[in-house]
Parts: sequence; C-alpha cells; structure tokens
Amino acid sequence: MNSAKHPIQAVQRTLDIVDVLKEQQEARVTDIADELDLSKGAIHCHLATLEQNGYVVKNGQRYALGLQFLDLAHYAKSRVDIYDIVQAEVDTLAAESGEMALFTVEEHGEGICLYKSRGEDAVQTELYVGYRNGLYHTAVGKALLAFMPEERREEIIQETEFEEITPNTITDPDELREQLAEIRESGIGYNHEETIQGLVGIGAPIRDQDGTLYGAISLIGPVSRMEDERLTEELPKLIRRAVNIIEVNITSL
Repeated sequence: MNSAKHPIQAVQRTLDIVDVLKEQQEARVTDIADELDLSKGAIHCHLATLEQNGYVVKNGQRYALGLQFLDLAHYAKSRVDIYDIVQAEVDTLAAESGEMALFTVEEHGEGICLYKSRGEDAVQTELYVGYRNGLYHTAVGKALLAFMPEERREEIIQETEFEEITPNTITDPDELREQLAEIRESGIGYNHEETIQGLVGIGAPIRDQDGTLYGAISLIGPVSRMEDERLTEELPKLIRRAVNIIEVNITSL
C-alpha cells in the first residue's frame, strides 16, 4: 500500500495503536508506548478517545479492539454488490471440491479476502476474512492482475516489492507478465506453492459482459490432492461453472 505524502500525525498514531492491538490482542498502555516509542500520556489520550467511540474496550489495565469495528466491516463488505451471489457459489464450490474456496477483491494493489468457505477436507491456513496478500504470488491475485485494465496492472507491478516467499515465488516482473498473458488465454491462474510450500491454488476472475472486473474466486489445497487431471481439468471446471453462475446473476443486479 502506498504511503501518504503528507500523513496527519495524530491519525497515523491512532492507526498504529489499532495495529498494535490487532497484533497483540490485548495490551497495556506501557506495552503500546514501548512498541511505538511514544509517551504513555499520548497513548492514553488516543485510547480514551477510541474507547469513548466504541473502537476500544478496557479490561482492567489492558485494552483490546471493540466490536464497533464489526459495524465498519459489515458496511465495507456491503459495498460489494455481488457479495450475496458470490457467497452462495463459493459455499457450493467448497462443498463440491472438499477444499477451501475464497472470494477476493483488489484494493490498494493487494488481494483482500472477503469470503472464505471450507470443504470437508480443507486445509488449515492463516487465511481469514479481511486477510491481505500480494497479488503476484497467489492464484486469485494473478487472476485479478491478468484481467484488470493494463494501466492499473502495470501500476501495481511497478509498485510491487517482489519477495521470494518460497523457492517457487515469481520475483521477476517480466516472468509475471508472461504468466499473466497465459492466464488471459486460459482464464485460469495457478499458484504452485508460491505462497506456502505444499499448497496449490487455482483462481479465476469474475467479470460482467463489459469486462468490468468484480473480483475472483479460488480453490486452495495440498499438492497431494492438486495433481494431474484434478488440477488441470476437474477443479478448473468447477471454478468456471461457479464463475459462470455468478456472472449470469450479475446481469440482473
């Protein structure tokens, strides 16, 4: 995510405090002050304001994020017009495949997981609703990159700090561009152990008749179950069917 050219210090401090509480679950004023190298007085003032507005709760001497954030999350999610349509199809996709199915959108050059559904054999991962990931190393992210407007795609690629997360991660922008061109031909993107060793992903974009990109859906599973015809034919067929149903329903919105 791009940094603000002229950040407002008080706002940035508040957001930093929220991030610390998210990471630590609960924290004392002293803990937060030490983490952010700020005075306890300054931290206390920010926390008091957050608490007054319902964004922080106090348990003894410890503070935690409040449920007011759920209201914001629900509102933000409701802005995605196709959410209800996608939710039903992602649930079906997870049930039919037995794997983990995801719905992801792009925001600020990252992939944001908006919905997750677990099939009977789904693996355990750290993925959760709201989880952010780079687009260049996930199947759903590549599907998004491949089908977004070229200008936006190049902007994201040029701003991406490519990191070798696993030995299979693409770190060369030109190699990524070549793979994205292939995805535009096939309509399916793959993640071959590029994010987590041992896990493979398959993703496809969701678009309307005008080519507007709404997001993408994907399946994630272990290498042992993502091989041969299941990887190249069976699961892509399930994903394409789910995408087709979603895209048909988009026309009625």
